[in-house]
Amino acid sequence: MHSIKDLIYFDLEKARSLISQLKGELISEVFRAFEDENEINSGVGFDLKLFKGNTGGKEKDKKIRTEKIEVYHELLNQIESELDNKELLTDLNKSFDSFDGTFDDFMKLTPEFSFIKANGWSRFEDFERLKNIFSNFNEIQRLVFSSQLLENTEIQEIQKKIKDAKKGVEKLERNQRAKELAKLKSLEAQFDKKLQEVTDIRIADETFIERMKLLFDTFSPNRLNFRLLPLDNFSNFQILSNLKEKYLIDSNFESIIYTYGTRPNIKLSIFGIITSCPRPTDDRVDLSEEFLAYGDNELNKVQTFDKAFRNVFQSFEEFEKFLFVPTYPKLAISPVAIYREVQYKKS
Repeated sequence: MHSIKDLIYFDLEKARSLISQLKGELISEVFRAFEDENEINSGVGFDLKLFKGNTGGKEKDKKIRTEKIEVYHELLNQIESELDNKELLTDLNKSFDSFDGTFDDFMKLTPEFSFIKANGWSRFEDFERLKNIFSNFNEIQRLVFSSQLLENTEIQEIQKKIKDAKKGVEKLERNQRAKELAKLKSLEAQFDKKLQEVTDIRIADETFIERMKLLFDTFSPNRLNFRLLPLDNFSNFQILSNLKEKYLIDSNFESIIYTYGTRPNIKLSIFGIITSCPRPTDDRVDLSEEFLAYGDNELNKVQTFDKAFRNVFQSFEEFEKFLFVPTYPKLAISPVAIYREVQYKKS
């Protein structure tokens, strides 16, 4: 069975590293178009963003872009083929369909997998976008719901007062501004209260919004995640991946949303190497066990501080489990490619 792939994400650096290790050489001939255009050495690498400003016209830009995609497809197909020939690539869907055993029995095999490929329902999770939505959640609600009440005189009157108050605050000196800002905040509270009386608006607490933004900034800065469900009947078995925006084919996550949506209604495929495979019972050796043989009064100052800091990191580790850290039976992989695959029989 052969296939056509519509690439959404491709980690070029990881792909080049893999093909060089698998074949002992780079397929330099497919990079010739880039070398001619940018006068670079194929053994060094290149910045894809260079092509946007130095192509000399739309037709040339289109040609370079087409050749770039061809390089990606060539690399991806060769890597998958080489790994498959070396029996290092596991197709999760095919493996499970042909597996003679239960789901739990299949999960016992997953620690033995290295490179995997899977197809299924998926979701893109952009934490920066989520943070932006949180930041503007109340204002968006005010805009939408107040636009439905343009004939309401009380709403109009409060809106006018708020508008005038904002103008007045801008003209004041800093030492006079605090008092007027308090008045403005009071007017906005009246406006929200009135909206809630006559609509279904649900104004979120501003303190809660700020705390959520702090949470995202601390634990998920600039994070773009991909979640895939390979087996329809086992929704708790998922593949989790963290994406780097620079390897999105269109270099813009908004393009993915407009094309496939944050939750695509067409099954997508992912290919990469497993980086986390949690088990039902954690059999890892805890690095902090070195302190178990000592009482607190037996530790010197350095050991005491060392133990305290390790406990802090351990507490953060538990907290991070709420933010995309996989738990059994989920898997995490470092992705090489995400794509839509259309299979066909070779004539």
